[in-house]
Amino acid sequence: MNRVSLFLAWRYLLGSKQERSISYMVIICFISILIGSFSLALVMSIMNGFEQETFQKLKNIHASINMNSYDEHLNWPAIKEVLHKEFPHISASTPTTSKHVIVQLPGSDDISNILLLRAIEPISQATVTTLEQMIEAKNGKKSKLQEAIHNNKILIGRSLAATLEAQLGEPVTILFSPEDGIKSRHISFDQAEVIIGGIFHTGIDEFDNHVIYCSFNLLEQLFPENGVTQIDLRIKPNIEEETVVAQLKERLGLNVYSWKQLYPALVSALKLEKYAMFFILSLIILVASMNIMSLLFMQIVQKRGNIAILKALGMPNQAIRTIFLSMGMIIALLATSIGLLGALFVCILFKRYPFIQLPDAYYVSHLPVSIELHSFVLIFLTIMFLSFLATWFATYKTTRITIASVLRFEA
Repeated sequence: MNRVSLFLAWRYLLGSKQERSISYMVIICFISILIGSFSLALVMSIMNGFEQETFQKLKNIHASINMNSYDEHLNWPAIKEVLHKEFPHISASTPTTSKHVIVQLPGSDDISNILLLRAIEPISQATVTTLEQMIEAKNGKKSKLQEAIHNNKILIGRSLAATLEAQLGEPVTILFSPEDGIKSRHISFDQAEVIIGGIFHTGIDEFDNHVIYCSFNLLEQLFPENGVTQIDLRIKPNIEEETVVAQLKERLGLNVYSWKQLYPALVSALKLEKYAMFFILSLIILVASMNIMSLLFMQIVQKRGNIAILKALGMPNQAIRTIFLSMGMIIALLATSIGLLGALFVCILFKRYPFIQLPDAYYVSHLPVSIELHSFVLIFLTIMFLSFLATWFATYKTTRITIASVLRFEA
């Protein structure tokens, strides 16, 4: 791009102030690109924020990787040694096992609260998940996971506590069947009284309403022949979970899956929404680029005499096309830059002051925003590419102008 073409392009843009219709078209093109780039960058940042916050919450509650043996007991000490020696990407591990029970208040006949009773080791569990951080404070003091499930104490969710109308420290009754394989139509339940030692809140209904935690000692009292049936793992940062899952399957021959495989529909939906929003908002950019094409067509028609004179002076067609190509790209460049900077400012504002609150139906309490450089670069390149295509097709008209006819009839 030579200096003469760039100078003339800039002069044509500034000179359009004397031509009201062209001036309005320049403003419309500029605002269209600006709004499109601003909207696309802001929406993509919000979608990235939703994805990251949702995934982070699920990763904190679940372990990175789970292993189980289809209800068969695992040799936890032996597996722990193998994990420690052969899998350096695994930073922590903890055993667990689960049983279905019914929880009710003492003296109640309600048997509708069928829950999952999960036995955990509190010390190792705290290194794999953030369950301990989700326990609500007692008298202004955070409770430890080890204290919450000590002896005959259990840890329940806030929603379940509200359903039972139970408070911290109150007793509840657990109904359970010690026999796993029940073939009779009539089921007999044993019962045990336990104490609510802690209340946790994850914000996810399937946990807060349907899972309670206890120690292995309590579970062994209820189910004497019980053992470890699942092992939860935490992997180090920046390690691909799928790679570790494949290695564990090959080495141990167990059922191994990552936390993403527990929510395949949610993971796919979040990614699909992000790509769909990018595509739909890109169509807005495409329409804005068509405005630039219309502007250049109008400008070329009005500047036919100037184009003919430039050709007569010996300026090649490519240089003349570059003039109008530069006009379109200058509009696109300035509008896109301002739009992206505006979106960046709003994103920073939302991150620093999260004043837009969201209802409990979402996994986050406020509107999340994630500023990713590669997303902004991708948006910038996409807009510039669409604008270049529009201006390139529009400037082709300059090569069809005949010098003789224009100078004879219009000059």
